[in-house]
Amino acid sequence: MKRLPPLTSLQAFEAVSRHLSIKLAAEELLLTPTAISHRLKTLETQLDVQLFHRLTRSLKLTAEGEMLTPFVSNAFRQLNQGVAQLSMDEIEGELVVTTTRSFAWSWLSPRLPKFSRLYPELDVKVIASDSVLDFARFSVDISIRYTDAPDPDAHAAWVLDDYVTPICSRKMQSKIKTPADLLCRDLVEYEWLGFGDGDPSWKTWFASVGVDASNVKPIANFSDEIMCIEAAMDNRAAALVSVIAASREIERGRIAAPIPKALKDRSYYLVCPAERAQSAKVRAFQDWLLGEADAFRDSPYGLQFMPQN
Repeated sequence: MKRLPPLTSLQAFEAVSRHLSIKLAAEELLLTPTAISHRLKTLETQLDVQLFHRLTRSLKLTAEGEMLTPFVSNAFRQLNQGVAQLSMDEIEGELVVTTTRSFAWSWLSPRLPKFSRLYPELDVKVIASDSVLDFARFSVDISIRYTDAPDPDAHAAWVLDDYVTPICSRKMQSKIKTPADLLCRDLVEYEWLGFGDGDPSWKTWFASVGVDASNVKPIANFSDEIMCIEAAMDNRAAALVSVIAASREIERGRIAAPIPKALKDRSYYLVCPAERAQSAKVRAFQDWLLGEADAFRDSPYGLQFMPQN
């Protein structure tokens, strides 16, 4: 049996395999990119395998790297949870989390009971709002924000990339065989607070599949993504929504994604004031949340609807 590699090398591998970036891994571990590269080289030398393909501007896991990743990720997740358990006296009281309404409704709230079972002395309060709430004014500990650029002065951890795809009722699905078939259907669109020209719309989605949609006009634009999903469930219209927001109802069989084409939108990040990032309850929630996100991406649903980088 081979001797285990140094923990520091495995830690560097875990961070780089998650970010696929030496620079981001270095920032997370408070090391230099050179130190990270050296630790990866030490690991590859000891294991006598290549773990990454070093491309011109990016990294890609080799087959051996992909095989090792889940074992190392799970080991560090368990280690972090074990360390957090030593501070259970600190993991109590109230944890205030804010996020968007659709993320809270569709993704976070169904999973929260698992976190509560891990930390029964911690009461989690979720504030669902599409506005960015001030940490101090609203006594918020953690914000799960939908953005491409988290505050550089705050602590931020990437959670999930989001994509949008058309959804409709099961009844309507039988009548949609090609993207052009959607032109004959009533369409609704989601325009949240902060929606901009760079965000995916029906016109950009149709353009991505080579369909002229210059005359397309949705019958309604909703500021609430849940209303779009309900319109699809009620067979009133097809909707262009987040694959994360739609996941629970698609898995339940109440709606369908008739055309397997998704467009990249923004990403979800866990954000908190830098001075709170090392508190036991914030660390515990972050470790749990990132573990749930990993499981979601690797699930059959995630593999089907979320393009793998």
